[in-house]
Amino acid sequence: MSDEAFDELDEELDEATLDDGRNAMGSFLGGLVLGAVVGAAIGILFAPSSGEVTRRRIRRRADRLRDEAGEGVDDLKREARRRIARLRN
Repeated sequence: MSDEAFDELDEELDEATLDDGRNAMGSFLGGLVLGAVVGAAIGILFAPSSGEVTRRRIRRRADRLRDEAGEGVDDLKREARRRIARLRN
């Protein structure tokens, strides 16, 4: 194998390793978030509260999550508009 071919293969392996690392980190974080959500839901459902209190807690948390998600979307929209404006100039 020539040195040039070896160097090219080495670069491809480095790129593949970086991609696998990013995918693994994303998978780990996704699993962590999913586990936290499932754990919180199970904790609420098995808490020693009445059904009415539990439903109220779930509703409040769902409302909070919806508001936070909306804020995140608004932040992304602002950032996208800012970047588009910068590209146009």
